[in-house]
Amino acid sequence: MAEARAAFAAFEDLGAAADADEAAAFLRDLGVRAARRQAASPSAAAQAPALSRREQEVLALLGDGLSNRDIAERLFLTRKTVEHHVRSLLAKLGVPNRAGAAAYAVRRQAGGR
Repeated sequence: MAEARAAFAAFEDLGAAADADEAAAFLRDLGVRAARRQAASPSAAAQAPALSRREQEVLALLGDGLSNRDIAERLFLTRKTVEHHVRSLLAKLGVPNRAGAAAYAVRRQAGGR
């Protein structure tokens, strides 16, 4: 667990978003609270949040209006795993609910932000 925490911190410090996402997910699987730090600079905050490949897939399916159960079946995941990804997405996108995430997905797909 200590090595995973060190790797997570190192990835965060390096700005390796995808690796930090994976390390955070691994830590959460171990039962450790791990959340990505918010971007410190205004220019970084204006950019789209760094989403893992799986989070991008879940977001696209949320945009299609699928339920957690349907997403789990489509991606061959457990419902609990999908719930985790949805919670992570809500936090990263800064939206209060899945409707906000779905709206973000639709805007993103249309090319707007």
